[in-house]
Amino acid sequence: MDKLKKEYYFIAILLVCFVSLTIFVVLGKTSMIDERFYNGVINFKNDSATKILYLITSLASTISIIVLLILTGIIFWKNKSISDFKYVILNVGAGVFVSQILKIAIKRSRPVWKWIMQDGFSYPSGHTITAFLFYGTLILLVYKKVNGKWKVPLILLFLFMILLTGFSRIYFGAHYLTDVIASLILGSIILLISNLFMNMEFSNDKNKDRKTI
Repeated sequence: MDKLKKEYYFIAILLVCFVSLTIFVVLGKTSMIDERFYNGVINFKNDSATKILYLITSLASTISIIVLLILTGIIFWKNKSISDFKYVILNVGAGVFVSQILKIAIKRSRPVWKWIMQDGFSYPSGHTITAFLFYGTLILLVYKKVNGKWKVPLILLFLFMILLTGFSRIYFGAHYLTDVIASLILGSIILLISNLFMNMEFSNDKNKDRKTI
């Protein structure tokens, strides 16, 4: 119960952080930090970094995520764990839905310094929250379900993809730092809620196995 309470408290704290950040963004209080951070990031600009980060950011596009979901679903199906795959679908879907609602409600224009083609509003970052929830849900499932030598490498790979996706959105000027931070906070809230349901389901499964034995 104590662990459950801690998760609820953490979700509440993240919600407060998100609401506070959103208020600052709407009031235009984050312009200076956003611009300064971008100016710092752009110092890393070079051809190699651009090629790598463009690939990373492309993997978080709508079409790429759909392809990744299909491929991942096949892997889960072959491993006879397709029921676990519903968390990936639900979390990614929730992230897309919430981020689109917020974009329409807040209507923050994209940075004037963007140097790739990108339509729509800026806050929060759709690419970042989609990648965060896709890879983040896989991290949770790997942590809970996978044993052996591939566990840590897979978790590190997925974490690396999350961080690089967020960084790439700022690198290309498609989003402000605060857009990415907002997406990470939102994604964390959705993952924590999802984790509560995972724990209940997996705990029930273990109890059923024990009764069967």
